[in-house]
Amino acid sequence: YRQPELFFNRTLGITLAACTVMVAGAIGVTRGDAAQGKAIVRGNVPGEWRYWGADAWSTRYSALDQINARNFDSLQVAWTWKAGDFGEDEYYRTTPLFANGRVLTVATTRRYPIAIDPSNGQTLWSFKFDEGIRWQKAPRQFAGRGLSYWTDGTKERVLVVTPGYHLYSIDAATGKPDPAFGKNGVVDLEEGLGFPLVPLAVDDSGPLIISDAAPLRKAKPGEKWDPVTKTGADGSVGIDPAHGEIANSSPGIVVGDVFVVGNSSIHGYYPIKLHNLPGYVRGFDIRTGKQLWKFNLIPQPGEPGAETWTKGSKIDSDGVGKNDPWATWSADPALGMVYVPVGMPLMDEYGGHRPGANLYGNSVVALDAKTGKKKWHYQLVHHDIWDYDVPMAPNLLDVTIDGKPRKILAQTTKQGWVYVLDRETGVPVWPIVETPVLQSDVPGEETWPTQPIPSKPAPYSQQGLLESDLIDYTPAVKDSALKLAQRCRMGPYFIPASTTDGTGKYGYKCSWYAPGASGGVNIDGGTAADPDNGWIYVGGQSGLSTTQLQKDPCSQFRYSSVHDSCGLIGAMPTPPDYKPGGGRGGGFENRANGTTIGGVSILKPKEYGGVTGYDMKTGDKKWWIPNGGFIPVTSNDPLFAGVKLPPRTPGGQPQVMNTKSLVVYGTGRSGGVPGQAPTLFAVDKMSGKQVGAVKIPSKTTAVPMTFLHKGKQYIVFATGLGSSTALVALTLPK
Repeated sequence: YRQPELFFNRTLGITLAACTVMVAGAIGVTRGDAAQGKAIVRGNVPGEWRYWGADAWSTRYSALDQINARNFDSLQVAWTWKAGDFGEDEYYRTTPLFANGRVLTVATTRRYPIAIDPSNGQTLWSFKFDEGIRWQKAPRQFAGRGLSYWTDGTKERVLVVTPGYHLYSIDAATGKPDPAFGKNGVVDLEEGLGFPLVPLAVDDSGPLIISDAAPLRKAKPGEKWDPVTKTGADGSVGIDPAHGEIANSSPGIVVGDVFVVGNSSIHGYYPIKLHNLPGYVRGFDIRTGKQLWKFNLIPQPGEPGAETWTKGSKIDSDGVGKNDPWATWSADPALGMVYVPVGMPLMDEYGGHRPGANLYGNSVVALDAKTGKKKWHYQLVHHDIWDYDVPMAPNLLDVTIDGKPRKILAQTTKQGWVYVLDRETGVPVWPIVETPVLQSDVPGEETWPTQPIPSKPAPYSQQGLLESDLIDYTPAVKDSALKLAQRCRMGPYFIPASTTDGTGKYGYKCSWYAPGASGGVNIDGGTAADPDNGWIYVGGQSGLSTTQLQKDPCSQFRYSSVHDSCGLIGAMPTPPDYKPGGGRGGGFENRANGTTIGGVSILKPKEYGGVTGYDMKTGDKKWWIPNGGFIPVTSNDPLFAGVKLPPRTPGGQPQVMNTKSLVVYGTGRSGGVPGQAPTLFAVDKMSGKQVGAVKIPSKTTAVPMTFLHKGKQYIVFATGLGSSTALVALTLPK
């Protein structure tokens, strides 16, 4: 294993941890926070944006008000920083930080950390590294969602967790790795999990194929790298891939002098192997890189919660894997607690291989940041078979409820509910009722009998499909909608999937799926919180699709989403009676088909999706707006002759932040009204009334942020995909 070689203005060839530091111009190093006497509020300096969610509480809030309702429409592009100049990305899903006079971001599928001059968008420094085949086969190979920042008032550090699962600590002023941290500035995060590291190799030159085909493997003795075929062993070491894959997709979080970080896993759509690596949370000394503690998100035998895996929870056992904390997190520095939203167990829509409630899957887990001791947990979905990961950092607020001051945590979710808990104890603020739900008829599946249903706030997305949800403009329209709806299994929420051949007890070949795997709320959109008025602003989406299961003939699983893995590297041998038919892309492309009649959705229009304002002092929904406007609906189908059809709302995930007086949002990459120019919107926080809109070069692809630099407020957002990714900064004219 070769440690980083540091140098300026040249690039190494393929080595495991080669690094490049590029510095543009002179970097002005300012005095630290303590020396300047800067106030710290929720872990952030007012006017800055030091966490992915603005502050440790993940409020996405800034008290700045230079940009307001009177002048929002006059915003202009101050600068554009072209991330694509550093390399390509899937799409740019990054929210940058602003700390001590620097914009700090990541770029490319390799997740390079970069500092930018906030006045003009010029690169101050960039740090590059090469993770070899660990990057090539990373399960989450994209730029990630951002960085983490730490300072003690004198030293400043930027921390980046890479796609190949390394942790770098970079001097925020110079862009150089901290020699006191780990080994020359880097910690290999595959160490410290209890597995020996082995030499790694690849059999092809491409990336991992979703979910886990064409993976890394353990290198053969004496195996070398073939530079022509780009196969073999390149010197990389890591956990034996026989255990599964491990990666990262979101920044860790700083709590005092501890850096708390988790991992992400493979996508759970259609895995091949019946086990995978589980989720972990770990704390590291931010000065030295020493691992301080580890918390298992799949409790191992003898640990509390292991009993919720009734066939056993031991790593490498059939059915054990994932529960990865892949999303962004929150923390309360005053309480010394970190709040971890946890993903789901292995396989998205079938769980027959893992009977039980499957802790700590689909939970919020509160840990002591110094020790890793669990303070409390709350499971939001038991035995998930809907891909309802907890997809977003919870929002923390201090509010007065029924005359009493409360420290609350509001967790928005894919399933369309806000779960509101006391963040000191994990006890629900308003009743969350364990409610009987539909049971699966898929062979081998053991659905959990109940799910926790919040009594308030009201949901922000369509949930399930009932007859009362269907359009009924005329008796004929109602009858046609009902006939279409009855083709698939209906219910109020948590409808289990059906098999494509209809062999289940109820005979359905599909089930209605609402919200779908993207929510509800998901990581690209999500929720902002106002610590002044105690409100949250949920950027969500709503829709209707279907879900089906069938046997992937070359997977170890009994069922999965519709998919055919045969012929892929790492797949099971093709059976003798194999007949192609599942398709490489699986069933996701066509899930929304069959939900309309003559181009008209069978769902009644409702105030779902878009942006919803909730008063968290009462749990009441206060206002709602669509994501960028309404879309006219017309139909040539005779069924709708003479019917004046109401407009529909756009899809996509609004990307929301809030300031002293405004909620500011972009429509997201798939949102907004078709044909509408890309726009950044501003609405009044208390009413939801639009007070401003400014055209932008292209749609937002991540949550925007704002900061104050040299007396001027900026709003910055990410945009673009491929080689066209960029950060765009807006400010008021001089």
